[in-house]
Amino acid sequence: MTSAELENYPYGYEAEQRWPDTFAESQQRMAKLSLAEQREIFAQHGLIAVALTALMLDGAEPHSEAVQEQIANHYRWICNFWTPDITAYIALGQMYVDDERFKATYESFGEGLAEFIRRGILHYAASNLA
Repeated sequence: MTSAELENYPYGYEAEQRWPDTFAESQQRMAKLSLAEQREIFAQHGLIAVALTALMLDGAEPHSEAVQEQIANHYRWICNFWTPDITAYIALGQMYVDDERFKATYESFGEGLAEFIRRGILHYAASNLA
């Protein structure tokens, strides 16, 4: 990503500084896709968040089959950018709760969603990435 592109991507510089190898991998993966493919990938995120919100509001538990199916979709979505191991995926879930920017993104879908996803990720990671 050029410096001009980094200025247009609000967290690009921070991501590049904090996780240089992962950031570079993500940039390489995205560069191989058309703009339409990139848009489709980003649209998938909203669909996953909406599905998880509906499950949360319906009272599903993070370890339930339906929630775990959506968390699996989330993991596959993340793998468009980089492939986290168990530790990294759990840390990502924790960041959704701890980082106010990520939390605000998920809370915009439904109050408590960031924590709900974190709990779902914990179960998914232990069951599928160990």
